[in-house]
Amino acid sequence: MKIAIYQLGSCSGCIHEVLNLGEALLELINKKGVEIAYSALLGVTRESEEFDISLVEGAVLSEEDVARLRNIRRRSKILVAIGSCAVLGGVPGLRRFTPEHELRDVYDGAGLEQRSIDEVFPLDRFVEVDYYLRGCPINKYELLSLLEKILQGKWFRQGERRFRFLRERPLDIGGVALSLDGEKCIACGRCVEVCRGITSAIDYINRSIETAISTPFKVKLDESSCISCGQCTLYCPVGALRERSSVAEVQRLLKHGARLTAYVEPEVLAALEEALKLDGYAGGRLVTALKRLGFEKVVLWAPRIVLDEPSRLTIVPGSEAESLFVQLFYPDLIDYLVAPPKVENHRVVWVTPCLARKLGESFVLTTRELLRLLNTMDLSSLTETPFDDVLLERLNVRVIKAVGMREVEKTLNYIRDGKLREGVVVLYTCPGGCLYGGGQPYLKPGMDVKRERILAQVIKAAEEWRGG
Repeated sequence: MKIAIYQLGSCSGCIHEVLNLGEALLELINKKGVEIAYSALLGVTRESEEFDISLVEGAVLSEEDVARLRNIRRRSKILVAIGSCAVLGGVPGLRRFTPEHELRDVYDGAGLEQRSIDEVFPLDRFVEVDYYLRGCPINKYELLSLLEKILQGKWFRQGERRFRFLRERPLDIGGVALSLDGEKCIACGRCVEVCRGITSAIDYINRSIETAISTPFKVKLDESSCISCGQCTLYCPVGALRERSSVAEVQRLLKHGARLTAYVEPEVLAALEEALKLDGYAGGRLVTALKRLGFEKVVLWAPRIVLDEPSRLTIVPGSEAESLFVQLFYPDLIDYLVAPPKVENHRVVWVTPCLARKLGESFVLTTRELLRLLNTMDLSSLTETPFDDVLLERLNVRVIKAVGMREVEKTLNYIRDGKLREGVVVLYTCPGGCLYGGGQPYLKPGMDVKRERILAQVIKAAEEWRGG
């Protein structure tokens, strides 16, 4: 049996663990007919047309790696991904936090021999992987056990290492803004309870150990009554329900020198100060951090609504969530509905507490995503930089605000019954409004009053800056 050992983007630690098998490896070679047919570390560099098993270490970093990996897969009966880099992307994935201009400064503009790709990927992004060995480095005895089973002709399914059971392929009901990871879900039902107070888009299906969370008839979230408000993500204890992240795409654009402007809503600053436990106003330090990441401008901005006829009855949705809710449950009121706020400039990254805005904009980062984008920075140590602009214009007409699903339904029923015939009605489905939107950090007990106090300070500071 011919075994090949290959390395892509990695440190060779897992390959050294293979060699550390020592006598056990020699026994495989001498007594069980195993031949190390390729290993650069051992000096066996003559390629064969076909291998029985290929052990591949490392992440895919370049176009050359992609071509080489596909060639290895074509010539291998069994392909095993060994180590965290091959399975998940591992440590090489940290390079996405390093802009290209910083690399050029360090290496004095020296060109790379290989053409790098925008992201760092595990092996199964490009080829089919038969078996996975996790760890950094791998456990050499797990590798030995795997090789012995293959030598005995036992084609088997790998289960999760700590739990001796196998799970069927989980449901995929994810939408444009939200995803549900069935492997993480523990069917605790918190999301079901919170959604029952909104649109009842998800519920339990099946029974006993097959109980899971799904939409009716297992349709995608976007095809159900889900309005992507994201409140379910705030209650999920294991992170199974979460937003579709745009962090990697924004990092890629910044890395390649795209001239982007960040539009930051005031509610984001209120939650940011709370989440990072910052002393004092966080706005100036956030501007400094975003500009270090590569943003050209940072603007403090409140979404604007343009009214064509302020005198007539108008329903103003705070976001795509409220607009969807009216379309799904009050279709007879669509004539009164205006479009939700939008950003016209395609070079703008909208930083918002609202998860539902992902339904209508190309580049939207929720507050939680912003925290992940800033996870390599210590904001408390940064100096303050003023916003490039402050755009907090509000509607210059008297409005009726309906905050929370109960108030939203009550107000819409008043309109349907003819009890409310004029005025501008602004809807916010999230309880407490945008300050507690589906994209905000998880709220701890007693923090709601603090958030509101911080928001008032943020708006006051912004108005003073604009007035000065």
